[in-house]
Amino acid sequence: MKKLLTTLFVLVLFNNLIISQTKYDTLVNYITKTPVAIDGQATEECWNNVEWHAINQVWMPFGATMKTGDFEGKFKLAWDELYFYLLVEVVDDSLSDDHSNPTDSWWDDDCLEVFIDENRSMGNHECSNNAFAYHVSQFYDAIDLSPTCGGINYKNHVSVKMEKIASHTYLWEMAFKIYNASYNNSTPENSRVTLTANKLMGLTVAYCDNDETTGRENFIGSMKMTAATNNEMYKNADYFGPMRLIDPDYVGIEVNQNSNLIDINVYPVPTNNLLTVETNTPNQTVTSVSIYTTTGQLIEQTTFVGNSKTIDLSRVNTGMYLLRVNGNNGTFSKIIFKE
Repeated sequence: MKKLLTTLFVLVLFNNLIISQTKYDTLVNYITKTPVAIDGQATEECWNNVEWHAINQVWMPFGATMKTGDFEGKFKLAWDELYFYLLVEVVDDSLSDDHSNPTDSWWDDDCLEVFIDENRSMGNHECSNNAFAYHVSQFYDAIDLSPTCGGINYKNHVSVKMEKIASHTYLWEMAFKIYNASYNNSTPENSRVTLTANKLMGLTVAYCDNDETTGRENFIGSMKMTAATNNEMYKNADYFGPMRLIDPDYVGIEVNQNSNLIDINVYPVPTNNLLTVETNTPNQTVTSVSIYTTTGQLIEQTTFVGNSKTIDLSRVNTGMYLLRVNGNNGTFSKIIFKE
């Protein structure tokens, strides 16, 4: 528990940092020791101590600029054994739901769209349960394509509560049950997955925005896409971003960071072979860089000269590791992934 609290203290330092995600960036999702009450209030400690991630990539029309006040979005993550939790804050100047039947043109109403791939197997999911694309409406329906390619309401998969917290600003609190590709709507619990530390999943969060018409005007997501793939996620999980479930007690290493040593850049994460650590603060001197396994075994240690250091990880096995940077102002720690 001490390690968890230390980690959460670290994360609160970055509580206002908004991160945009590419398909190479792994979202780190920390466990909550206390189940989240889905009441739209976000009073749990886990929400206070994790970072926001941006929903700011306009997929449709591709690359368009949203009008000021029309839409802004961001989200936070948490998990426990039974649920994947999602907190989303949305600014939308006009909420619209023009289709009384939830399985009729569900994408043309204002809704959150949450893409989940249980084991990041990727691939096609348009007419299967290889992954899910939940269109969550303001009436808490959760529509996806069924195995026969028709709309099906999976509202029993997710608990949702939306509360208006300011002018045109809405807070969505959500708890998702997670199912694997063998999901059968007649016997759903047979394929329900218990979540565990170090599990890799696929996740993307988006918003369908309709203001003044009967059709979707804008589609905004958390992932940076190309013009050729801007509307592919509902059928192809290849484009979902990676998300790793983290339990600091399971990792076995205390993740800490001195607030005086925060101007450290580490890239690319995940990495294939070469990992670069750099600092741009004149009065900040880095002395060494160390890499540990999740059980605390030191596997790499190197001195640091100048403003940057590139480390060759080609001989390191695929998996999760802890990077620790020591300097004159303190210690910086970051969980990294080798692919």
